[in-house]
Amino acid sequence: ARWLTQWIVLFALWMALSGVLVAEFMIIGGISAVGAIVVSERLFHGSHEGKYASAPNSVKWYAITVLRFMVYIPWLSYQIIVSNFYVAYLVLHPKLPVEPTLVEFKTTLVSERAQVTLAQSITLTPGTVTVDASDGNFLIHCLSRTTRQGIEDGILQKRVAQVFGEPWVDHVEVTDIESPNQVPR
Repeated sequence: ARWLTQWIVLFALWMALSGVLVAEFMIIGGISAVGAIVVSERLFHGSHEGKYASAPNSVKWYAITVLRFMVYIPWLSYQIIVSNFYVAYLVLHPKLPVEPTLVEFKTTLVSERAQVTLAQSITLTPGTVTVDASDGNFLIHCLSRTTRQGIEDGILQKRVAQVFGEPWVDHVEVTDIESPNQVPR
């Protein structure tokens, strides 16, 4: 089911980008999609065995996850817009109330896809940047106390967990990194 879903998405992308409905192009697109799947399976198979929870292998899970993700995207877009206005306020304020901090936390997300989505969502939201995300440990640069509070609230982590059907907590324990030797290696 996963390979078929990947093939359909890649073939649809090929068709959308080529815009040509000639048999030769469709055959090349189908073969290219299969080739991309084979190469990605060979490259990444076994590289994270046992580190992350694997996705359920059912079409129903994929369909529900895609629908949840379609709800998540507008919510994230709204958060990005609000954060843009906040960062603009910080930068344009006469006193420049910027208080940068580097924080670390452990996520409750168990799958690689959920952790990557969380890391990318944090970075997409202005005022925060994911510096490192490995094995569920996140290192985040926050521009102010308000953006740090957003990480502690765990709202973004909860939304990502809901998309992928994973566990979450209502509050994230955040540790401040105060000296260079505290940065995880």
